[in-house]
Amino acid sequence: MKEIKNVAVIGAGAMGAQIGALAAEAGYDVKIRDIEEKFLERGRQLIEGNYDRRISRGRLSEAAKKDYMSRMTFLIDLKEAVKDADIIIEAVPEIMDLKQSVLKEVTALCPDDCVFATNTSSLSIAEIAMVAKRPEMVVGTHYFNPPSRMTLLEIVHGEKTSKEAINMAEKAALAMGRAVVHVKDVPGFVANRIFCNMANEADWALAQGEGKSAFEIDSAIRYKLGLPMGMLELQDILGGGSIDTQYHVMEYFGETMGKSYGPAPILEELFKAGNYGKKTGKGYYDWSEGKANEIPMNAGVDFDPIRVLCTAVNEAAKLIGMEATTREEIDTAVLLGLNYPRGILRMADSTGLERIADELNRLYDTYKEDRYKASSVLTKLVKQGKLGRKTGEGFYSYGAGEYEFVKLEINKETKVTRLILNRPNRANAFNADFMTEIDKALSELEKNTGVQCIVITGAGANFCGGADVSAFATGQMDDAFNFSEAPHEVFTRIETYPKPVIAAINGAAMGGGLELALACDIRIMSTIAQLRLPELTLGLLPGAGATQRLGRLIGWARAKEMVLLSEPVMAEKALDWGLVNFTAEPDKFESLVDEIAAKLANGAPLAQKLAKGLMYYGAQADQRTGLFIEATVSADIALTKDLNEGLTAMNYRRSPKFTGK
Repeated sequence: MKEIKNVAVIGAGAMGAQIGALAAEAGYDVKIRDIEEKFLERGRQLIEGNYDRRISRGRLSEAAKKDYMSRMTFLIDLKEAVKDADIIIEAVPEIMDLKQSVLKEVTALCPDDCVFATNTSSLSIAEIAMVAKRPEMVVGTHYFNPPSRMTLLEIVHGEKTSKEAINMAEKAALAMGRAVVHVKDVPGFVANRIFCNMANEADWALAQGEGKSAFEIDSAIRYKLGLPMGMLELQDILGGGSIDTQYHVMEYFGETMGKSYGPAPILEELFKAGNYGKKTGKGYYDWSEGKANEIPMNAGVDFDPIRVLCTAVNEAAKLIGMEATTREEIDTAVLLGLNYPRGILRMADSTGLERIADELNRLYDTYKEDRYKASSVLTKLVKQGKLGRKTGEGFYSYGAGEYEFVKLEINKETKVTRLILNRPNRANAFNADFMTEIDKALSELEKNTGVQCIVITGAGANFCGGADVSAFATGQMDDAFNFSEAPHEVFTRIETYPKPVIAAINGAAMGGGLELALACDIRIMSTIAQLRLPELTLGLLPGAGATQRLGRLIGWARAKEMVLLSEPVMAEKALDWGLVNFTAEPDKFESLVDEIAAKLANGAPLAQKLAKGLMYYGAQADQRTGLFIEATVSADIALTKDLNEGLTAMNYRRSPKFTGK
């Protein structure tokens, strides 16, 4: 593959300027071109402003800024901008004629082997490429706004796009820190196809009277599904109000995917009335006079969001069926491009694929709209009995060692396993499925004789941000109770687990995350971490054991202070109170965890198991009963081979070799 040295960016607007900066940060020499000096200056100021903000927050040095800016040249001369380019990234407005005009002009001036990457969120790559001298060198690159924060990049394969162009675009994207997904040139690509259809369906649910109000529909979507915002309020607010943009996208979908996909009635009504959302003062909600329009959690109690979810899942399944992309890339696009709490196909597997299919069939039977016809991929899975998590397979498989939220790193040499809470995009906050996976991992590791110690830690910057509160949005007491009982069972299992468990608190441990750490045998805390029980600030109670374990650990006065004041406890105080066993600076944290884990892994397995059980069950009874249990267990352990090995090794001044027998 050709080496990339020179990148040309056509368009110095907000998107083009940020893409140019990313390319410079990747080490490329970058030429940013626009038609007037004022546009170039605006782009330059945008880039410098972003860098200055990063400097003020301690995330960038002045020297780095100077280096990056030195790699960027701002110019009007198109020929000069593209004459030696290895890849050109076009970032002009989403107008087909304009993009084709730029492509035609640029490809007459750039080297023949230069890749032309057009930044578009919905336009057909094949149509754009029709005017190119070498259409095989044209590829779609959909950057998400703002690129400085949104890392997702959809690489779109046009009908004639070559592997060389795709590989070059991917190479540049990865160097620029992008998370890449690939998709064929289909309407909406991945993220927008799912989001825009899902948003339109929320409108249809309102128009068809299945949702009583925008508040009811958005509340269910926001709180029951756990999405960042409701679909209708998001259309009102996005970019100050994007009803006009959504309308044009759905018009395009109606033209390319079938009339059934066109704008829903209320969307069309709002568009024609010029009510584009917050920017005009009215959309699905009334924003006049500075109204806030907060969506209450209990407003959506009577609306089942499967009504909206099922169509999004169906579109994702259709993408798989037409081999436009993969299940993993769909879910990556949803997570990183739409900021959903989970991949759309993972949501489907948890909901149950038969429920998704049944809802689609109900909608089709009721409204006779083609968009409700269940995908052949979805229908086949249901017929095969692959219904999701409950059957062990759906869009994904959930067999041994297969997880969505947990990652296991087993070190056979040290006999230590890291159980990593792997949901960094949501601060590793747990839901019911997350709890199930932790329990499943503990079961697998308990059977593994090559594992003698487990370290629980968090992926990314957090240990665990607590619990997902979607169970409370149903308005059902049973749901809230069951949601609280799940961690009770798992955390009690950790307390009585036959192998030592360390909580390596690498970052914030909030609410249920702290309660998880309290159930572990040893707690090691990074000095940059914090511990907090914020539940009372939300009108909740700590529901995963803190009201019981915390007082027994640090005394009831301090426990009440933590629960009632809901203030963070930093490492120094946590160590002083006995809330954690050890603390370490970030650069020494992992080595300390490894050191303590190694000591535990080399201990006597059977004695550790009995000691943990003894301390736990003894604490549930009065002291004298506990002492009797202690005597009974001590008598049992006297007969073990491990005790014989331990005493023999001590006499011969060697390290014992325990077998757990």
